[in-house]
Amino acid sequence: MDPAHRTPPAGQAHVLIAVKELGRAKSRLAARLGPQERTALVLAMLRDTLTAAANASGIAELTVITPDPSVARVARECGAGHYADPAGEGDDRLNTVLRAAATHVRSTHGRGPIVALQGDLPCLRPGELTAALAAGARAARSFVVDHHGTGTAALIVGDPEADLDPAFGPDSARRHRLSGAAELTGDWPGLRLDVDTAADLDAAVLLGPGRATAAELDRIGWPGVAGTAGRIHRR
Repeated sequence: MDPAHRTPPAGQAHVLIAVKELGRAKSRLAARLGPQERTALVLAMLRDTLTAAANASGIAELTVITPDPSVARVARECGAGHYADPAGEGDDRLNTVLRAAATHVRSTHGRGPIVALQGDLPCLRPGELTAALAAGARAARSFVVDHHGTGTAALIVGDPEADLDPAFGPDSARRHRLSGAAELTGDWPGLRLDVDTAADLDAAVLLGPGRATAAELDRIGWPGVAGTAGRIHRR
């Protein structure tokens, strides 16, 4: 993690975003996009996610967890810190590295709110994350279900003394619910729309992606994307 990052003000959240190696990312888009196109799209969606999160109220710091140098470079360009995730395999690798990063954040910056956020939210609006953080502050742990109703777009630790205790992976919404996390029910379509499939990308085009994602989709000729750059209202 970049040592220059300051100690967050009391009550301000630290956002953690985990991104795998680019060579392994978005395999479910392989039927429509080649490896280089998928890589560029992942980086574009990360830029838009970081831009929106950085403009949300109540966020002090953002840290991208990744073993990939290109992802780390984008994180730095967007003003985020970097926590090095050593490349490796394992069924619970994502949750393991999120727990390690959360522990590191707490040990270096003090105990405060933490958010584990997906990095592929191209339609995220700052106001959505601000509202979700405010709602999550009323619970020790809470989560935002993704647009499919089974995954988790964000896991929020509002109690500075509570552990992150992530349970990402298949059917994570149910597992977070069973772990005692409260489900947040706000109207946050951009926060809920993580992108893994072609149908997800089509939904993002309709909702209005951020500038980086729109530009990349326009470059590769994704249907319906022309003119969407800048459509999204960053509020």
